Amino acid sequence: MIIGFLMIGSTNVFAQKSDFSGIWTFNESKSTRPESGFFSPASKITVKQDNLTLNAERVSTGRNGEERITNEKINLDGKVSENVVFQDRTRKSTATWSADGEILEINSMMNFEMNGQTREMKSSEKWKLSADKSTLTIESTSQGRDGEMKSTLVYNK
Repeated sequence: MIIGFLMIGSTNVFAQKSDFSGIWTFNESKSTRPESGFFSPASKITVKQDNLTLNAERVSTGRNGEERITNEKINLDGKVSENVVFQDRTRKSTATWSADGEILEINSMMNFEMNGQTREMKSSEKWKLSADKSTLTIESTSQGRDGEMKSTLVYNK
């Protein structure tokens, strides 16, 4: 009985975590985006992942139609990651795994100046793969000047 308890208790410790590595292209028809404000999701995300980090290169279109590339390195061990994501702004992020290792939640915070005031913007992303590993879904929530914005972004491998 003790051996059975130890085996059950250890399954979460050894749970296989999702591997998001690959090149993902945006599927607009399956995605939902916020109705208010300017929001341009990445058209392509290239992910390289190992046990310690997730490296994501996101390609998106800026307000003036220019291509923007953002690179982020997210620590997967619970330590804070710092990445410059827009001009000189640094986003601090912390990643945590669901108990079953299938969902990666990335909580982030970024400060920026607006009209002489410093503002804090918090956001979260939940990354999950489809059963056949061909679809990446990112559920995103952020606080904007128009209030909370939610989106569900779907990407195909």
